[in-house]
Amino acid sequence: MFKILICDGLAESGLKIFRSAEGIEVDAPEGLGADQIKAILPGYDGLIVRSRTSVTADLMEGASRLKVIGRAGTGVDNIDVEAAGERGILVMNTPGANAMAAAEHTLAMMLALARHVPQATASMRRGLWEKKKFLGTELYHQTLGIAGLGKIGSIVAERALAMKMRVLVFDPHIAPEAAKALGVEYVSLDELLAASDFITLHTPLSDETRGILNRETLAKSRAGVRIINCARGGLIDEEALCEFLEKGRVAGAALDVFEKEPPAGSPLLQMDNVIFTPHLGASSRQAQENVSLAIASQILDYLQRGLIRNAVNFPSISLKEYERLKPYLLLAERLGSLQGQLCRPVLELRVTYGGADLLDVPLDPLTQSVIKGLLDPILAEKVNLINAPVLLKQRQIELTASTTSQSRGYTGEITVTAVGARKMQFTATGAVFFGREVRLVRLNDYMLEAGLEGVNLIIQNLDKPGTIGHIGLTLGEFDVNIADMHLARSGAEQRAIAIIRLDCEAPPEALEALRSHPNIISVQQVKL
Repeated sequence: MFKILICDGLAESGLKIFRSAEGIEVDAPEGLGADQIKAILPGYDGLIVRSRTSVTADLMEGASRLKVIGRAGTGVDNIDVEAAGERGILVMNTPGANAMAAAEHTLAMMLALARHVPQATASMRRGLWEKKKFLGTELYHQTLGIAGLGKIGSIVAERALAMKMRVLVFDPHIAPEAAKALGVEYVSLDELLAASDFITLHTPLSDETRGILNRETLAKSRAGVRIINCARGGLIDEEALCEFLEKGRVAGAALDVFEKEPPAGSPLLQMDNVIFTPHLGASSRQAQENVSLAIASQILDYLQRGLIRNAVNFPSISLKEYERLKPYLLLAERLGSLQGQLCRPVLELRVTYGGADLLDVPLDPLTQSVIKGLLDPILAEKVNLINAPVLLKQRQIELTASTTSQSRGYTGEITVTAVGARKMQFTATGAVFFGREVRLVRLNDYMLEAGLEGVNLIIQNLDKPGTIGHIGLTLGEFDVNIADMHLARSGAEQRAIAIIRLDCEAPPEALEALRSHPNIISVQQVKL
């Protein structure tokens, strides 16, 4: 008998699946606090949550029976996935099940913003009839700028085109051809800001996208722009948005998400030209049905048949194979992440496996791990080992995976080649040392042995005296400490490379200071 605890409610369709299944007992109490959940969780094999319940390491402590945690939705920010993995607990979500709801909510917010629907409704409730006050604007022939062309952004784009809007897209992680195939215009962020009458955000929240709309970028936007955010709180600097709304440079905003939720005390709540909803992007009847059906069927498949779908911390392979592949899965993901940061956008991806360790094992999970590492930081959708190939195909990135008998002396190695614009090519090879430690052993033509973790500077320079000293002195001036350094050189081209692991991220000023030296060819900072 498997017992499943549902903490945040589930649509009746999902409950019916569980109740009709043999060997399954399900409990769905309402309003449980963290202490209450922790007290009863040791008696359950499965846990299903939405966004309300935080599944922390402390909550899982003592739940030795727990086998799977299901998130009825896309994000798993409220689940300590690493802690779950350490305890052998599978974590799965339902990616894409609520994409249509989020996209339609974006369109609803844009229309309501354009025609002052909430303000006019409030006015009439006060007994007024203010036709002239609420003069709106049409969407027909207006320009919509979309930041992020993932699944939700693509749906918004398709429907905006149907309304005869001009659609511009900024997404540095897709090929221009992918945008062209959708019928939208691929532009830079500055071009999007300068030309858009409406701007909608559909990116994940990351170091790269946090505050993507701030004082500097808002100053570049077209006067009278209207902004919609139904993606992630934190993509907009809310203080800067207030200033631009007050000055009239931004004509209005429609917000479903906020830096702090609920946004109690935010000055935005007092502004007449801003409309709000309380994080309703995925709150449609159909979306709730979709995620309920999806998570129920996935949990049953895993508990009853061992079938893994939409897992975020486990590949679709047997436990025995997983233990053997575990260090190579990490290596593959780190190499993918490295290439995704060195080459933007990636148009073609080639993965090659070599060595005895990788001769008779399933390689698909490794390839999926490479793709996950490449895409995870740049997509709003949560990327896992199951949906990674689909997302890669949607972005029209060509993939080739192959094996080779050559391994340059390593028992197992993975080579990832990323091809970018103008056929620019980046090749990285990694290997597993001592059965567990992953290292970079080749980057383009440079042979080396560098760790694949933390914050790293990759500096290519002319092979001349004094260059390394300049790097160390410059980083010291900005109080950036070097944790580790690996050097290699190519005698034929009289060039060298330094891979420097740092104790903390180097500020932009430090990177510019390094780039200004005449012997330094390129400086890139990557986080692994």
